[in-house]
Amino acid sequence: MNWKKIYISVIAGIIGTLFCVHGKTFSSDVYFVPQEIKTQIIRAIEGSKESIDIAVTDINSNNILNALTEAQKRGVRIRIVIGRKRSLVKGLLSTPYKNKVFEIKALARRGFINNNFAIFDCKLLSTGSYSWNEKIGKFNRDNAIFTDEAKLLVKYQKEFDLLFHEGTTSVVKPVPPEKEETTAVIEEKHENAEPKPAVAVPHEPAVGKQIVASNYGIAITETADGYINMNFEELNNVFGMASDLSDEQKESLWSHCIGKKVKWHGKVTYMGWGLVTGWMLSVNHGDTSVEVKLNSANKANFSGVKYGNTVTYTGKLDSRVTRIFPYKLEDGNVLETENTLSTPLSSKELTENPDIVPVSQGPKKILLIESYEDLDNIFGTKSALTDAQKDEAWEKYKGKYVNWEGQIAYKNLNVASGLRVGIMQNEQLSVELKVGLAKKDKALSFQDGETVLYSGKLVERCGKHSPFILEDGDFMTLK
Repeated sequence: MNWKKIYISVIAGIIGTLFCVHGKTFSSDVYFVPQEIKTQIIRAIEGSKESIDIAVTDINSNNILNALTEAQKRGVRIRIVIGRKRSLVKGLLSTPYKNKVFEIKALARRGFINNNFAIFDCKLLSTGSYSWNEKIGKFNRDNAIFTDEAKLLVKYQKEFDLLFHEGTTSVVKPVPPEKEETTAVIEEKHENAEPKPAVAVPHEPAVGKQIVASNYGIAITETADGYINMNFEELNNVFGMASDLSDEQKESLWSHCIGKKVKWHGKVTYMGWGLVTGWMLSVNHGDTSVEVKLNSANKANFSGVKYGNTVTYTGKLDSRVTRIFPYKLEDGNVLETENTLSTPLSSKELTENPDIVPVSQGPKKILLIESYEDLDNIFGTKSALTDAQKDEAWEKYKGKYVNWEGQIAYKNLNVASGLRVGIMQNEQLSVELKVGLAKKDKALSFQDGETVLYSGKLVERCGKHSPFILEDGDFMTLK
């Protein structure tokens, strides 16, 4: 038996497994040859189904613009921010494409866009030194990274939205065919201009109400007790994704609404506390959600709020909805809670639709709102599900994070398995928490028998004689 070959095969298998695990987190690739970069950009354009956002110095590649035109014909929304206004007077973005419905803006402030990046369907990012140019030197060496890492996508999307809001709208006016090749007239609409809305949404100011913002056929007023005189649906008709107003018009109105109070009514989809975020509440309004940063001084009002409750809540407007971010409110409070004593979700409901929400703890880290009791109803000894059904249901929970409360039963530290902490739930050993060496001292500072709030990633479900196994364990606070 060739032990050397076996040893090499085992090592290769372990390395391959690590790469596969890493690939599940996010995938990235980098290119250095301009033609390869262009090919990948065109491939990303052709694969886009909903939206493409581009921020570049200029675009003077026929191949890329042809691909964008075809994408627009498929219904893909295309927004472009360029760093050179003159590109709209003379260049490929002027005459040949003047009748296309690309949303193009030029950077109004001083300076240039030195970074060239694009976001495809809010799922894929391309960024690097490559300029979107038809003629690139034969010996040029550029770079472009393509990645779907959520953390980077969110940051780049915020940067694009900022540039797009700051830019000026430039429309190429039609010119006679005989002058088409030599003439292109640019009309610029700056932010301080009065652009006409595509569709006016009339709202007459109510008598005796203070006007917060009024423009484009819309009047947003404030009641005597200081709340904006609109329910969520009315405000969302103005600022939501389905609004007929342009981004500039929305931003112009929104700038007067920031810091104003609202009072709304909706269904709770998340209620929790984090070391960084503090108390947070997420409320669902149909296809749109609101994230409320609660004021801890009002804890007595919201401490009993649970998933599924319908609440009347208040807060100060902080940021408006985008394709990635929900509406955000500051200084929140809960005035009224309904369904506090509602029937808990059944095992079938939990199995078919486990509610999960992203939290601000890093990319791809998802926190379950279910309690230990919820999961015990599905996978515990009293569950009515078969083992096969439990295995199928487990796929929806495995790899997600939980925040649970329990009592420390034991701490076991050895070289082979690291630090493992046993947690008691309902007077029985129900959870074993694996703690990394970086958090070992913190974990060892807690004593057996103490009740703690802990977190971890679900990796193995409980059995008849085995507990839930959690990795990446951490302890937040003593109860």
